[in-house]
Amino acid sequence: MIYAVLHALSKPIFKIFFRLSAYGIENIPKEGGAIIAPNHQSFLDIPIVGSAMPRKMYTLGKKEFIESKKGGWFYRSMGGIPIDRNSVDLGGLKLSINVLKQGNLLLLFPEGTRSTNGRVGHIRKGAIFLSYKALVPIVPVGLAGIEKALPKDARFPKPVHIVITFGKPIKLWELFNPGEVSFYDKSATYIREEIEKCIEMSRKRL
Repeated sequence: MIYAVLHALSKPIFKIFFRLSAYGIENIPKEGGAIIAPNHQSFLDIPIVGSAMPRKMYTLGKKEFIESKKGGWFYRSMGGIPIDRNSVDLGGLKLSINVLKQGNLLLLFPEGTRSTNGRVGHIRKGAIFLSYKALVPIVPVGLAGIEKALPKDARFPKPVHIVITFGKPIKLWELFNPGEVSFYDKSATYIREEIEKCIEMSRKRL
C-alpha cells in the first residue's frame, strides 16, 4: 500500500522537477523475476529508477536500517531486503534468490558503490551470481544527468534533466559457459559494456 502510494506520487513529481525521461520500458519483463542493474552515481538513483518502473521492485539495503525497530517497517514496506555488507551474508543472498524465483524485480547496483568520476566501475560478482542461481535475466540500465541533480556535497537536489534508459534483458548463462572459470569475468565485462551503452544513449537524450 505504502509503496503504491509513493510510486504514484513520485512519478509526476520527478517528471516535473527533473523532467525525467525514461526509455526502453518495454525491455523490463512484464512478468517473472529479473535483476535491474543501473550505474550508481547518486542517492537519488533508487527513487528515480523506482519511479520509472512499471512493477514493484525490491532493493538490497543495510541490515541495521531494514531491521531497525524504529523505521525498519518503512524500508520493508518499500521492498527492502536486509543484507550485512560487512560479511558474506548467506541469509541475505538466499532471500534475494527467493524473491527473484518468486517472480519479482530486484534492483542491484553491479558496482556495489557510487562512482565518483561518472564512469562505470568494477562489476562485482553479486548480480551475476544471483542471476545465474535464480535463472533470471539482468536488465542493464543507464542513468544520465542524475550526478548533477544531487552532487556529493549538495544539501538539496537541483532541477536538472534526468534520463534513464533500460537495455534488453541479458541471460548470461546463454552467452557464456557457467562451468568455465572465466564465466564471471566474461559476464562482468559484458554487463559493464551494456550498462555503458545505456548510459551513452541516455546522455544523447539529455
